[in-house]
Amino acid sequence: MTAQAYKTPIEVPALQSKLAAVAPLIGVAKAGKRIVAVGLRGHIVYSDDEGKTWVQAKVPVSSDLVAVSFVDDKNGWATGHYGVVLHTGDGGATWSKQLDGKTAAEITEKYYAAKSGAELTPDIDRATRQAKALLTEANTQTLLGIHFDNEREGYVVGTFNRIFRTEDGGKTWTPLMDRTDNPKELHFYAVYADDKATYLTGEQGMVWRLDKAKNHFVAMQTPYNGTLFGVIVDGSNLLVYGMRGSLLRSGDEGKSWERVQLEGNRAGITGGVVLPDGQIAIVNQAGAVLLSGDHGKTFQPAKITKPMSYNGIKPIAGREVALVGSEGVRVETLQ
Repeated sequence: MTAQAYKTPIEVPALQSKLAAVAPLIGVAKAGKRIVAVGLRGHIVYSDDEGKTWVQAKVPVSSDLVAVSFVDDKNGWATGHYGVVLHTGDGGATWSKQLDGKTAAEITEKYYAAKSGAELTPDIDRATRQAKALLTEANTQTLLGIHFDNEREGYVVGTFNRIFRTEDGGKTWTPLMDRTDNPKELHFYAVYADDKATYLTGEQGMVWRLDKAKNHFVAMQTPYNGTLFGVIVDGSNLLVYGMRGSLLRSGDEGKSWERVQLEGNRAGITGGVVLPDGQIAIVNQAGAVLLSGDHGKTFQPAKITKPMSYNGIKPIAGREVALVGSEGVRVETLQ
């Protein structure tokens, strides 16, 4: 008998499964009219008929995927455990690996090792020490959030202050760990960007906003000290959500915050979006979908035909949304 060397999940392609669309899925996005969902064991599925049927994509890794971002009907990126970043140029049917934890650690160590003189600030020193430590823990880097503005520019963020930016569609990545107000190296869970601002959310009730002039993420403390999973931008209103049903709202770009009370909903809020009609929808781990018609001041439950524990939500068209969670991906019409 010949012994086979152990291969990590980033070296083993995702197995094809007839149950991929009903297995746990964590992130969901739109690629034009196509719905694309990502999840555990490298599973990615897509639908061209509003969720009636699903096809499993060809994925070169079997590590868990937790977030996905598309900029058009062809180009998308997904990220997750083992520091993986995947890219598709065909709307999510096939994927290729652009980054993993080992490569990210090497890029980071080389980048900060080249700093000298006046560049050696405390933030640089902290990032350098972390980079050296990660060389021995390369495959443990987890990336939890991803956002692309267009075919070239995007961010990935993750555990222990990890944040990278690309300006060439993921071919190369620049570490930004020295450009965050995050001395405790808290985890980043999500990144959101539009024409006006870029936000990060993370542990201990923290939100960061990019100061474009200084190219630095400035910390903003909320009245909550638990984990914040994501952010919703509704015009001039900013909402952040997280564990234990926590939802906070700001009308001044994060300078001040107020708690939004959700009666009877203490489960973690895992996703939120602004719908085409202007309403805000949030989902939680208890299987609730809540709607707001007053810019996030109050929420009411929506009727769902078959609830599950939710991980994410994406608008499809009109009142239709794609929901991902413990039982895969479903399309529902909110009422």
